This record gives sequence, C-alpha cells and structure tokens, in this order.
Amino acid sequence: MRSRVRSLIAATAVAVAAVTGGVVAAAPAGAAPPPRDLPVFAPFGQNFGAFGDHDFCRGSMNVRISSPKRGVARVTLTSFGFTGSGRGWTTNPNCGLLVGVTATNGLFQIGETFFNASFGPRPGAKVTRDIATGSGLRSFGVASYARNSPVRLLQSYGTGLYFIVP
Repeated sequence: MRSRVRSLIAATAVAVAAVTGGVVAAAPAGAAPPPRDLPVFAPFGQNFGAFGDHDFCRGSMNVRISSPKRGVARVTLTSFGFTGSGRGWTTNPNCGLLVGVTATNGLFQIGETFFNASFGPRPGAKVTRDIATGSGLRSFGVASYARNSPVRLLQSYGTGLYFIVP
C-alpha cells in the first residue's frame, strides 16, 4: 500500500513539473532584461567629487558601467546630493556639470565623450550616456570640467575604471 502511495505521489509530481515547465516555456517573451553592471577594477574607487557652474555648488557622484548591447558601454552617474552657497543656489538649486569620459582600448586608441549633467540637492538623481566602444578590454577616465569656459578646465580629480565590454 505504501509503495502505491509513493508511486502515485511521484507520478503526480512528475506530471505537475511537466505541465508547469511546459506553461513556463510556452510563455511569450517579455521585454529585454535591464543591463547588469559590468565587473570593473577601479583602483581609485567609483565615487568622485565635483564642482559645478554657479554659487560654489559641489557634491559627489558614483559611476557605474553596464552594457546594454554588444560593443556599447553605458555610463551611469548617480548623485549623492549637491549643495551650494548664496542666493543663486536658493533660487536655482541645480548644479550644472560638463562630464568628460575618456575611453582607451587595449591598443591605446583614445576617444573622448563630453555631456552635460545637472544634479540638485536630492540624492539618487541619475544621468546615463551610451558610448560605442567596441568589444574588449577598456579603460575609462571620468571627470568633470568647467562648463562655462572656452577651454576645457578640469574641475575634479575624477576616477578611472578598467572593464571588459562584451
């Protein structure tokens, strides 16, 4: 009697697994999963501080690298919150930055990408930029530059990252 019950339970479990597996496999494909962060080697860390364009605004941000598709690196800057001093900051609490990303491949070919970013006092604000780098070993230097100057003046120490783009 016990062996019959055990075999009945085993057969039921196999049938349920087969039906459930068939239903899961037959489900329509959804949206593509979001890109995951690439493993990076960051000897100076992934955080850096920066100065902005008005009223002594300053703050810090985190740099993450992911890859939405083959040969493309996605740079995501996440603010830890920016602050400033003076009346101008109270009327316009957004710190404007010119962010520069210097990409180097294994053959030391260099490409620069500059884009504007604006962060306020609230932490967690994000700015994202896709950079076509090609696949393979890459080195990124990320720093902020003077936004209102005809000459590219470095305004932060920045950080450096090494990673492999799929």
